[in-house]
Amino acid sequence: MGTSPTDPPTAAPTDVVIPIDTSEKIASVESTGASTPTRDFEAAINGTALARPPMNQEQFDNQYEYKPDHSELKRRLKKTGRRYIDPFTSCAAFKHALFGFIPILEWLPNYNFKSYIIDDILGGITVGVMHVPQGIAYALLAKVSAVSGLYTSFLPPLIYTVFGTSRHNSIGSFAVVSLMCGMAVDRFTDPSNKNYEEAISSLAEPPSAQEVASSLTLLISFINFAMAILRLDFLTTYFSDQANNEIVVAGFTTAASIHVLISQVKDAVGITNLTKHDGVFGLPWNVYEIAKRIPDVNLYTCAISLFCIIFLLLGKEVVTVQLKKRCNFKYTLPFELILIIMTTLVSYFCNFASDPFDVAVVGKIPTEIPMPAVPRFDIMYKLLPDALAITIVVYAVHISLAKMFAKKQSYEIDANQELIALGITSVASSFFPIYPVACSLGRTLLNFQVGTKTLLSNVFSSILLLSIILFLGAYFGPLPMPVLSCIVIVALTGIFNKFNDLRLLWPVSKIDFSIWVVSFLATVFIDVTPGLAISICYALFTTIAREQWPRWHLLGNVHGTLDFKDSERYEDVFFFHAICIFRFDSPLLFTNVDRFKKCIAKAMNQWERSHEYYVFRVERTKILTDAMEGGGFKEEEVDEGEALSRHFIVDCSGFTFVDYMGVSALKEVYVEMRNRGVLVYFAASKAPVRDLFSKCGFYDFVAKENFYPSIRDAVAIARLRQKARGQQDVQYSLEHDRLSEIMSIVPMH
Repeated sequence: MGTSPTDPPTAAPTDVVIPIDTSEKIASVESTGASTPTRDFEAAINGTALARPPMNQEQFDNQYEYKPDHSELKRRLKKTGRRYIDPFTSCAAFKHALFGFIPILEWLPNYNFKSYIIDDILGGITVGVMHVPQGIAYALLAKVSAVSGLYTSFLPPLIYTVFGTSRHNSIGSFAVVSLMCGMAVDRFTDPSNKNYEEAISSLAEPPSAQEVASSLTLLISFINFAMAILRLDFLTTYFSDQANNEIVVAGFTTAASIHVLISQVKDAVGITNLTKHDGVFGLPWNVYEIAKRIPDVNLYTCAISLFCIIFLLLGKEVVTVQLKKRCNFKYTLPFELILIIMTTLVSYFCNFASDPFDVAVVGKIPTEIPMPAVPRFDIMYKLLPDALAITIVVYAVHISLAKMFAKKQSYEIDANQELIALGITSVASSFFPIYPVACSLGRTLLNFQVGTKTLLSNVFSSILLLSIILFLGAYFGPLPMPVLSCIVIVALTGIFNKFNDLRLLWPVSKIDFSIWVVSFLATVFIDVTPGLAISICYALFTTIAREQWPRWHLLGNVHGTLDFKDSERYEDVFFFHAICIFRFDSPLLFTNVDRFKKCIAKAMNQWERSHEYYVFRVERTKILTDAMEGGGFKEEEVDEGEALSRHFIVDCSGFTFVDYMGVSALKEVYVEMRNRGVLVYFAASKAPVRDLFSKCGFYDFVAKENFYPSIRDAVAIARLRQKARGQQDVQYSLEHDRLSEIMSIVPMH
């Protein structure tokens, strides 16, 4: 009985049991008498509820022709090979692959012009109108020229139309991504930035702002392609999902929006030459710098900003709501564009750029499509951290919105194809004055609300943008800069509604709540890119922690059924004498094997201190006698047949995976139980786990006869073994029993 788990015997030990014929139904202990949980369970076994006799896993596999699984690695390699070879095996396969790579070839020939065209035209124009102010405003966030915002709103949606699978996602400028791009641009172009010297060192010529943005866009496309080829779209599942919004990204984008908001305050009040702080506590320092410069604000700029904010808030929160409520008006009036036109006209006639106003204006905007230019490759390695962070944010937000609206409209999207579409969109955009693109929540929601049917709406949106670039762009020169800042500020008000997530998360999951808070605080007080890295690391840590400290349960038989449930959750459960059922709700990994063994020890301790631990009347008499004589009960005084009269069943249904340390832990538990005179059963093991046991030699240590296809089988076999020994259930009244008193003074080991 002293076998070490590290030195397995040459053959699995055979437990001392009396052979039983499982084809015979279990006979009741007494033919007559009142209903008891034991009799109800045995009646259920004898009834139609169990269509087969109880059996172990090996008998079950033999009877029902179990088929061993093929190598998972071979299967995946074969599947990967077929993915790239099958398209060239036949015309039909090539056509299918081509349509998967270029989805427009499949849906455009089947386009229902009669039903869809009007909605797509109106939706495209509506979203296109929204693109104009956002593109110009967010271009300033990205630290590039205003016209780059128009180019960003024109070309990427066209390319995405060809390769994308989401009918509603609006590709273009996005505030948070623009801010992250602007931080990278600042590092290479702003001499006051503390990282400027390091960024331009080893470069023959410092890059321009647009060169940095274009190189960053190209690098993002490379990362998208790499993720698509390696099928890494699953990585976004590590951003905990709640109500279709990734918690990590929700906390991050909310915090990043505060960075955006603070960055726009200086332009909204007309403060120039403001000292900027980056890094740890950079945001609080920037707030301090703004507060310190309050005496330097431009009152004309402040007045313009106040008017713009009031105009936009009234338009969005009052006029739009009343139109929808009273007139059932499904379209959203373009208040941002109306504001831009109004303020541009006033600025032109009042000459805001000159004294006494001295209000900053956009300036000259070229009215042409620029020639493509190759991005600079010599700065890309220095942009890699920025590109990785932006790629994560872009894809997480993009796929979240795509899935949400696809679910509402009952159509499918291809997550991996979305990576390809974003990659192609970025690589084509990088050759033009365009900054990194992303999916905008506001425009995507508008796309859905106005009833857009297909991606063809992007074509009409881009046509509108092209006409503005070629014919109307020059007229936006007098546009006051504070107007654009106010558009950004008001657009961010919706993002702050995500604080409501905290109220929803707290009762559901404290861990998810903590992920949101950590993501938010890290991004606010450290910085945007490091904040995202910390957020992801913390989310991964919580995933590990959930597996390292899982719950464990003692299961009981639900009265009158064949079900076994958590005894803490159900009152009407019954524990069979000398049978303990234990469940561990986690894969068994090196991170939690110590907890597993401690949980087993706790379960054994609880079991030993319960009256269900004892089965023999003679054993109870012996315990009482020994206790009164001061000797206590010693297991070695009981013969082996009696010692193996107790049964410990491990419910393995929670073991989705077991690693080497987990296997070693199971061996240790098995040896410890046998040394304590307990027969161990393993029930409901999953097929991959049993395959792993076979490969690692676990069955050489623990015989296959100890494995059972279900808890019912294990309990039924244990009951049969008890009855084959002539054991009887102990029936007694707790009020008149001194066992609990004796157990409190006699140690049980």
